[in-house]
Amino acid sequence: MGYLEKFLIVVSVCSSCATTSPDSDSSRVLVPVQHRTEWSTAGWDSDFPGQADLAILLDVRDEPIIDVNTADAQGDSFLPRSWLETVYEAYEDTDVGDALQRENFYGQWRLVSARVTPCAPIGIRPDVDIDSWCWPAVRLVWQPVVSDFRQSWGIYTDFYADDRAIHAIYPVVPRGPDGSRIDGRWREVVAAHLADGLDPGLLSSRMREGFFTTRDSTAHALLSALHDLREPGLGAGAYSELDLRPEVQGGVEGTLGFRERLNSFLSEFAHWQDLQEMTSFSLPEGRNPAGSDIWVFVGFDGNSGFPRLKHLNVIGRKSGRELVDIGPSQTVAVGIEDTRVEDELESGNWELEESVIVDGEDIATIGPSMSDPYEFLVPNTSCASCHRLNGLRFDFHSLSGFEDRGITVSPRVKKDVARDLIWTRSYMAR
Repeated sequence: MGYLEKFLIVVSVCSSCATTSPDSDSSRVLVPVQHRTEWSTAGWDSDFPGQADLAILLDVRDEPIIDVNTADAQGDSFLPRSWLETVYEAYEDTDVGDALQRENFYGQWRLVSARVTPCAPIGIRPDVDIDSWCWPAVRLVWQPVVSDFRQSWGIYTDFYADDRAIHAIYPVVPRGPDGSRIDGRWREVVAAHLADGLDPGLLSSRMREGFFTTRDSTAHALLSALHDLREPGLGAGAYSELDLRPEVQGGVEGTLGFRERLNSFLSEFAHWQDLQEMTSFSLPEGRNPAGSDIWVFVGFDGNSGFPRLKHLNVIGRKSGRELVDIGPSQTVAVGIEDTRVEDELESGNWELEESVIVDGEDIATIGPSMSDPYEFLVPNTSCASCHRLNGLRFDFHSLSGFEDRGITVSPRVKKDVARDLIWTRSYMAR
């Protein structure tokens, strides 16, 4: 029996809903499902969602909204200490060494942004329709922010965002029409199928219909909760710009209310056991990005909330094959890639050459395409390449703070948010 046949679409254990779930028990009754989902947007603001709904930016130059000491609804930290210890260990044999332990302590880590993607692509090549083969996800960005910090040239700043970050990605657990969690592995099965380079048309009709129906009900549940994050009474257009979340720019009362709502949202959609993937990058010790000119990236499989170090690689956006195995870490500088990537480029790997950004000329030639989610998926380039798109060459941040300058929003993030808006409004209008 093949991998897909082990997950037949069957009646869900939720007897009150018509959603189906994949299962290995073929004795259950198969039922037809509708490809289209009836979206009820009653009560949603006419301008929902806005850019500030989908990209939640928190001020790194003020007190934290959510930090490692914030307990979720189950009493757990959103960034467990064990995760940070796993990150420490991953950097031990790199140029970063023990810099994280020496320059930052656990209590300095805070949530600096969150990306809510109603339908994040799950394939490995952009020529597979990313607006169909996608699944709702939440990405949290954590960063150590030092308070009352004296910079090397003697100037004091209230808050200083260190040149380090952790990104944690949580695909949303399948939801039924009533928004409740249901059992099912539609995302995992379809993602594995696409990762093997197979045509999605080869999926069984039951799998396809089950995937689309459950994906839509899951996206609707996520968007409904996202709408509830809004502060009632804020004027039309308050969430239209890609800027700091409006609630954190007001008074203490508005901030406290938002903190409580955000905690509930993350407790539901970013529980530690639902972690799928985690990445991190760091500067070596010294807090001198232009001077040290070294950044190290590491990545982890989520492993059901127990992150496990993995090898970084680049998958060809045209061929779908692995172009380079970078290894457990990627070490780069301005204008210099990791030695494994450089060696592969020297060997004449033309597809890899068209897939990574190394110097300023590459930014001009490849940058516009790499910023476009319809041209490059995340697996199709290296970590550093995607982080090189900022105007300031030694600012490798994507959606996190840079020293005392506030949040950096990269060109890729802006276009991802634009795609998310189009996708959501298109499906809301069905």
